[in-house]
Amino acid sequence: MMWTGTWRRPHSYGDPEGEAQSVHASVGVIDVSTLGKMIVRGPDAAEFLERLYPNRFGDMKPMRIRYGVLNSDAGRIMDDGTIARLDDETFYVTTTSTGAGAVLEWFEWWNAVWGMDVEIVNVTGALAAVNVAGPRSRAVMRTLTGIDLSNEGLSYLDARDAEVAGVPSLILRIGFVGELGYELHFPSPYGEHVWNAILEAGEDFGIRPFGLEPQRILRLEKMHILIGQDTDSESNVLEANMPWIAKLDKDDFVGKWSLEHVQERGLQDLLVGFEMEDGKVPLEGAQVVLEGTHPIGRITSSRWSPELRKAIGMAWVPAEIAEEGKSFRVTVDGGFERALRGAPPEISDLSLTGKIEIRGDLPKSVKGGELVRITPNRGLVLCDFTKTVALLGKLSEDLFAIDVSASLAGLSVRGEAVVRRITDLDLDALPAAGAVSHVQAIVTRDGDSFALWFAQEYSDYLAEVVIDAHKGLHR
Repeated sequence: MMWTGTWRRPHSYGDPEGEAQSVHASVGVIDVSTLGKMIVRGPDAAEFLERLYPNRFGDMKPMRIRYGVLNSDAGRIMDDGTIARLDDETFYVTTTSTGAGAVLEWFEWWNAVWGMDVEIVNVTGALAAVNVAGPRSRAVMRTLTGIDLSNEGLSYLDARDAEVAGVPSLILRIGFVGELGYELHFPSPYGEHVWNAILEAGEDFGIRPFGLEPQRILRLEKMHILIGQDTDSESNVLEANMPWIAKLDKDDFVGKWSLEHVQERGLQDLLVGFEMEDGKVPLEGAQVVLEGTHPIGRITSSRWSPELRKAIGMAWVPAEIAEEGKSFRVTVDGGFERALRGAPPEISDLSLTGKIEIRGDLPKSVKGGELVRITPNRGLVLCDFTKTVALLGKLSEDLFAIDVSASLAGLSVRGEAVVRRITDLDLDALPAAGAVSHVQAIVTRDGDSFALWFAQEYSDYLAEVVIDAHKGLHR
């Protein structure tokens, strides 16, 4: 299990790549009950959503769905989700799992400001939701409901009221994994019943439940952005490569003036998809470096795609080199690679080590990784970077565990004299956490070799400090 906002959700069911492949080859099912869910109802409901979102909802026909990205009044991306029009005055709005509370407050605040005839009801806890996805998902669904599931009967972005496994449900023909999919929303007390019914109906098709990690692989193959991962507090829909969603010819919407300003000054950076020629999966948060010397952007998401047999990802790069079809050669700087060029052999980069922080009742050891005890209830697990995802899934079953591979840099230093120059920690009582040249770090020891683990933003600085300390001893 892993935390998603205030929710605990399955990281995977033990085989992330296999679960992703099952969705491509046959069918899978994921619990998405944690999505925020709201009913927006009233004579002014369509106009209310028109003002809140940059795209249009007033011209939607009943039982149709649209994807929407919510803007702040500064034109920055806040959240995303789907909006289904149930009838002339009723819309069903979903949000991200982490953004539900903020979006509800945002809706209620603007409703109070505008004084529109709209009622907003939070139904997040009242409704469960699952997504059945894959080329055999239609066959599975046909055993559970009597409605016409053909492309003519239920087209992409259609919604239908129907019984699924005997439970009144809203079926949304949507999905964010690049395969045929059906999202089912129904009263939460029937969650376990519907889940079990889907697994039973899909047994002959080899159905497998899948978790968040397989979903991230699948959505990345489709290049569907993850709010907060591929975007930050400065991102807007134009530069996030979604210009089609901003209907700037609308009379007004929250953030319109800011997006018009972006359009007038021209796009500066763009979010693009990429694949790695060497097959190596770069660290999320790593720099993109042009011609080996010029940092031009950063990696936001990266994974190995078992379907494509490639390392793929998304990155922010300057707009002038982000033209479709244009190729260019870059390298990925995984932290302080440049600062370590020319460093003596006693100093090396450990940043590509897998790193998982765990908290709780720590085990004596971790199979597949090295456990570093920081406190009685906090530890750092070091492992092969390619095994991080699978190990995280196992650790999350019993502990609070989070992958910190991208946020922590690592540095190997051989020689006690060098380390004594940069820290006051007791080197005979390691591992320990403390200051290394004024930077908080975790320090471990193996004979005369030391490993320093610290926040990526201090990587260049600490590399220079360690190199200077080494030079000071060998002048």
